[in-house]
Amino acid sequence: MKKNLMTLAATAALAVTMLTSCATINSGAALAEKAPIGQKVGEAKSTYFLGLWSSKGEQNNIKQAADNGGIKKVTQVEYVDQAILGGLFIKHTTRVYGE
Repeated sequence: MKKNLMTLAATAALAVTMLTSCATINSGAALAEKAPIGQKVGEAKSTYFLGLWSSKGEQNNIKQAADNGGIKKVTQVEYVDQAILGGLFIKHTTRVYGE
């Protein structure tokens, strides 16, 4: 009985860990101190599997995000990463601001 309870607790802890997600945002705030953020926003998104394969290849970069937003002059860059299922999948977004 006690062994089954320990197994159940360990399984529940593993399931909770695997089903949680977290997100980080890395901002180029230093650029914004010298220039206004800008009125336009562009994004480029991709999903990584196991940290090895990307759904978009190398298309998730600052240039692609700027092109998607019609931005010619970039004033700020943000990178947003969201880990899903304990990092099994990672949604990566490059967001740029400018004119």
